[in-house]
Amino acid sequence: MRKNILVTGAGALLGQGILRLLQIAAFDKKIFTADPDPRSSGHWLGDYAITIPKVNEQHYIDVLKKAVVDYNIDAILVGTDVELPILAQYKDEFQEAFRCKIIVSSEEVIAIANDKFLTAAFLAKNNFPFPVSVMANDKSKLIEIEQQLGFPLFAKPFDGARSLGIRKIHNHEELMEIYHPESNLVVQQYLPESEGEYTSGCVVVDGKCKVVVTLKRDLRDGNTYRAYRDAETSKYDAFIIPIAEKLNADGPVNFQFRIFDGKPVIFEINARFSGTTPLRHFFGFNEVEALLAYYLFGKEIQVPELQNGIVLRTWSDLFVDEKEFNTLKEEGRFEKLTPKFYNFSLKE
Repeated sequence: MRKNILVTGAGALLGQGILRLLQIAAFDKKIFTADPDPRSSGHWLGDYAITIPKVNEQHYIDVLKKAVVDYNIDAILVGTDVELPILAQYKDEFQEAFRCKIIVSSEEVIAIANDKFLTAAFLAKNNFPFPVSVMANDKSKLIEIEQQLGFPLFAKPFDGARSLGIRKIHNHEELMEIYHPESNLVVQQYLPESEGEYTSGCVVVDGKCKVVVTLKRDLRDGNTYRAYRDAETSKYDAFIIPIAEKLNADGPVNFQFRIFDGKPVIFEINARFSGTTPLRHFFGFNEVEALLAYYLFGKEIQVPELQNGIVLRTWSDLFVDEKEFNTLKEEGRFEKLTPKFYNFSLKE
């Protein structure tokens, strides 16, 4: 039976990664892409492209509901961070009113993951290793963390992503410079990169972590551009499982950590698919397909046989016919797209 799947955030790296894996999922489907911008390249990874309002615009949910009804959408996959809170809020309504599964965690889980201070508090409360953290709007707490840890320290927006806004604090003067009663910065324990940075992608259903794939990664501009899996990286899987289950995510959840005093210390949680979701497929696990098979067909999620190796990310290009683009731009929808893809190597 054919399933209609809608992926939001077709212009985002996250949304495009989801679409790439959905394309090769082994079940009959029609892929709908949604994004405010007709130029979003992910539109040309699906079968039917739709332009929708931005998430902060008044009619975002109404337009999404209409699309679900008009196109009989069975599931929605969330391709941007900014849509997570509102779709978590409406997930039960979509399920009850339209029998449409939005694969997103609860509002509580999204709130913890979206706030680095709440992330550290969750880890501390449940006796997991955590980075000591204070908010930069409390001068007394800043002095306490200086006295407890010394320097360097890290300052970052509590709701930031992709390493944006990060600042390394080297001394007392720099620490006092960032103090402000309305600051959105969280100041955290500095976790050295000497042993590398890791990302663990988990699939959690009914409170159980069914699969976890841990990769070591190299970053460029906040995104993973090289990823590795070997015996060393996979040994951290067992450490992540109880944290994923305690958090009680619904579907995908991603943990980023570094090693401190021989132990993994998580500094960021993403309660969603991640930028490394498509990379895990190359090692042997398509989490997009696994979750849709579970939610839509009741197929149990099996632990995959993974292979070790390295992924090197590259650029590819997409040519779109002017008539197709103009139709999507003017009418807000387009079916049977015919783009031309150019891979990293242009050889036939």
